[in-house]
Amino acid sequence: MIVAIDPGSEKTGIAILRRDGTLVEKHIIPSASLAAVLTKLQVQYGFTHIAMGDGTCHKHLQGVVAAWLAKQIKTIAYALVDEKNTTVEGRRLYFRMTPRRGWRRVVPLCLQFPPVPVDDFVAWIIGQRYIQQQGENV
Repeated sequence: MIVAIDPGSEKTGIAILRRDGTLVEKHIIPSASLAAVLTKLQVQYGFTHIAMGDGTCHKHLQGVVAAWLAKQIKTIAYALVDEKNTTVEGRRLYFRMTPRRGWRRVVPLCLQFPPVPVDDFVAWIIGQRYIQQQGENV
């Protein structure tokens, strides 16, 4: 299992993926609770990889992840992933996975923004990029 993280200053997207890129679950959490959420997910899924986006807010949360990893008994692979254009891709993925209703059905997608944050979808994309980068090593 892989935990993918889209770091943000206030909120952070989290996605749990299988090695084939299939989404298990995704959430948007307060950034301050990242270490506690990682502990909960480690107990629940026993993940072996963490992939974090390298966007502007990753430096603070990278320290949180590094401190969390230092406390772990088993080795967990950790990597930064290029986050370029993931927000745009996350919006597209949101609209692909979420049926549009009402007036949103007639307005072209290029003129719309999702009505909710898409950090969890972005985390899923970061996880998929990580799998593509690592190939058979995941």
